[in-house]
Parts: sequence; C-alpha cells; structure tokens
Amino acid sequence: MKHKILMSLCSLALMGSMAFAAGPVTVGNSTPAVYTRDNGSELTMQSPVVSVPGNEAASQKIMQYFIDQEQKSKAFFEKNANNKMKVTEEKSYVVTLNDGQYLSIIDQGYIYFDRAAHPTSWKTGVTFDAATGDVLNWQDLVQPKDAKAFTLKRINEALLLSDYKLSTYFDGLTELPKNYYLDNKKNIHFIFGQYEVAPYSTGIVDINMHKQAK
Repeated sequence: MKHKILMSLCSLALMGSMAFAAGPVTVGNSTPAVYTRDNGSELTMQSPVVSVPGNEAASQKIMQYFIDQEQKSKAFFEKNANNKMKVTEEKSYVVTLNDGQYLSIIDQGYIYFDRAAHPTSWKTGVTFDAATGDVLNWQDLVQPKDAKAFTLKRINEALLLSDYKLSTYFDGLTELPKNYYLDNKKNIHFIFGQYEVAPYSTGIVDINMHKQAK
C-alpha cells in the first residue's frame, strides 16, 4: 500500500513539473524606455515581458534577469553620456526558441559615439530553463553523445573552417566561449562580437554547431 502511495505521489510530482513546461512561455513587448541627456545622447531599450503559465517563481526569475540587464545598460549609458560625448544606443531582443522547455533570447543592439567611424553592434544570447527560470550555460545542454564536438579544439575547427573572413591574427580561441543561443531546432550556436575573432567588415560571427540541446 505504501509503495502504491509513493508511486502516486511521484507521478503527481512528475505531472506537475511537466505542466510547467507543457507549452511555450508567454513573451510580450515592454513599453520602450527612452533616456536622454542635454548633449543629445539617447538610449532606447525594449525588453521582453515574460510569463511562464502557472509558474510565478520562474516568471519572476526571468523578469529579474532583464530588469538587471536594463539597469546595467542605463548605468553604462549615463557614465558615457556624462563624459560630454554624444552617445546613441539602442537595445532590443529576438526570441530564437520558445518550446516550453527552453526560452532562448538574443539581446541585440548598437552603440554609436559621436564622430566615431562607425557604430558598434552586439548580440548576446541567454537561455532559460522554462520550468525553473534559471539561466543555463551551454555545457548544461550538451548531450553526452556530443561532448567531443564541444571541446576547444572542435569549436576552433568550426570557426576556422567557417565561411566567415576571420582576422589574420586570429589563431584560435584560448578558452571555451560563453555567448550562445538555441535556434528553433534546438541547435547550439556560438556568437562572437565585432573584432573578437574577425574584422569589423565581417560583422558578428554566428557559428551553428549543428548539435541539438538535450
């Protein structure tokens, strides 16, 4: 009898955890936040408004992440705008995967300092566990059978053999990358910013490892 009760409780717990990740997370747009300075500097930000149905704790964790990111961006803007140099910055986002298990988002934008040769653009990926709201490292998502494809050597091979025009001085990464996202097929992509591995003209480098997350 005790065994049956334990089995029933385990089944209910499993069903509860599955319910949290049964469908896509609800993602909406925040009202754009615009900050200006007397010298003409302007920062425009739009962040996602995320709600995990039936899971307030996960919703709050994910939303807190984006609140923290907005605060960091505002602090960076204020620091640079107060240097009397006109700064124009925009931030937005794009959802790349929302399957009820994972929510993967790219934070993207650009910053331009007045009289600079050109703006600097960026893309930063973040992936959440939809059931817990936790931010996941890509190492958490690699399937055991694919572990050999994610060594430093293999990631460098993917970079050096890609179609991107890399910097002549780039001989390979010396440590594992951190910036990644999941596409709508759950493939793991690594992102490298301008000048990180390639000249400005190449733009942002996006390497699809063609391996799916767990």
